[in-house]
Amino acid sequence: MGAHSERYTKAPLWLALAFLTAFAVVPLAVLAYETVAGPDGFTLAAWRALADDDNLREQAMASLRLGLVATVLSLLLGGGTAWLCTACDLPGRRWFGPLAVAPLVVPPIFVAMGLADLWRDVSGFWPCAILLGTSHAPFVAVLAARGLRAVDGRAYEAALLLRGRAAADRWLLRSIAPELIAGCLLAFLFTVADHGVPEFLTVKGKTWHTYAEGIFSRWSRRAVGTTFAEVQSPIVAALPFLAALVCLLWAALRLRAAAPDRGVRQPLPVQPLGRLRWPALLLPVAYLAMGIGVPVLVLARWALGSAQEREPMGLDYLRESYAKAMDQGFAAFSHSVWLGLGTAAVVVLLALPLARQSARRWPVLDVVAALPAAMPAILLGIALVRTFTGNPVFAWIGGGADGWDFYSGWGFAVCGYAVRLLPFAALTLASQVRRQSLTAEEAGRLVPRSATHRALRLHVAPLLPAAWSAFVLTFVLALRELDLAVMLPAANATAVRRLANAVHFQHEDWSGVIALMLLATAVLLPLLPSLLAGRKLSSLS
Repeated sequence: MGAHSERYTKAPLWLALAFLTAFAVVPLAVLAYETVAGPDGFTLAAWRALADDDNLREQAMASLRLGLVATVLSLLLGGGTAWLCTACDLPGRRWFGPLAVAPLVVPPIFVAMGLADLWRDVSGFWPCAILLGTSHAPFVAVLAARGLRAVDGRAYEAALLLRGRAAADRWLLRSIAPELIAGCLLAFLFTVADHGVPEFLTVKGKTWHTYAEGIFSRWSRRAVGTTFAEVQSPIVAALPFLAALVCLLWAALRLRAAAPDRGVRQPLPVQPLGRLRWPALLLPVAYLAMGIGVPVLVLARWALGSAQEREPMGLDYLRESYAKAMDQGFAAFSHSVWLGLGTAAVVVLLALPLARQSARRWPVLDVVAALPAAMPAILLGIALVRTFTGNPVFAWIGGGADGWDFYSGWGFAVCGYAVRLLPFAALTLASQVRRQSLTAEEAGRLVPRSATHRALRLHVAPLLPAAWSAFVLTFVLALRELDLAVMLPAANATAVRRLANAVHFQHEDWSGVIALMLLATAVLLPLLPSLLAGRKLSSLS
């Protein structure tokens, strides 16, 4: 019975590894194989064509510039807000701290819609960089705050007494550098992999393209390709991009691993800002105004009728917008919510065994589990489409015999979203596992209980709070996912995808209502424990 129970406890791990293999490793391998499997056998024609593509080099440089500028802005906004709310006596820091994570729940495309509505000429490089830098600043803010909370306050006070304020602050900056750089790498990774926002902001009068846009453009034109190299061009262009992002992700993971939780009980002393105390409010206020205020304001104005001139803005038009939203957009909203909940449930169930094994036995699983995060959503979508429709080994799954069409159904969309978002939950839970006591687990082995009972009581139960955080994070990210929704058939009906199309066709009125409902749902779920249990919100958690 004990041996059977032990095997049962390992079954979730093998299931999670099988899922990663089927929906990440195999699709990527299929793409790589197809680039050299020409009609007449092995060929490098597609790769030689890539080396001669000047447009691709220009797109790579455009992405690099966009990523660097947006990351610097994320560092200033996110890192600065974390510093002011965690280590300084900023007025209202108990409110600004929790709110600094809020831009994460706002899909970047909503911020783009807000900018396009308030300022008509937003087709340049700088609006796009500012928007993406603001949207990804929460990654820097959360990791910077984690680093500040992990620093020994007694060591900082000793440096302050011995060497003065400037030297102590330099020491503090060096201490949190791993978390700070890891946050910047994540912000850079998401910026250069983004396709939807640059395409939306610069669709008219386009003069520059990012690398992700180039990949999607090649994929859209693949059907008119006359040569093997032209047909394979989107995949050949994407694979070097993926390799570069994997290196960035690996560096971010190594930096986070180099800065574990130190178990310090004494926090940093709060630094007085003096005369700068009130002027310093400009930084978090500007950050939140750009990340939350602008999109919410514009969406509310749309719902009230600002995008039309036939009727005056007001509550009467709001009622009309609400009626249109229920008729034309509620199905997309409900699909998004159910897709997000289903994705979050699948992700947490898969992430728990992966996190356990990567933290205790196989550290290499961190890199394996994080691989989908390095794949741009456009590339992941291409890989899933190619694998489950064009490959004979998987065609019976994607094509669906006896009328069952897995590829076009919501199950395939859940799997695609789950593999895309699995790294966030797995890495979050692995970090929590590393903080658990090994002594308690070793003592638990002496208790005459089954392996399944020990796993549930000793391994799973302490992770439930972190699992809830991972569930919420996955749900929020699933609600705002746009690039993958463009590629997967069932996900084309999600609210974010429908809203992006609706705005292009001047349906701002009901789009504003659905978008506000989506934001309210994304905010409500993280607030549930605080509302039900009366707990205070954690600052930058």
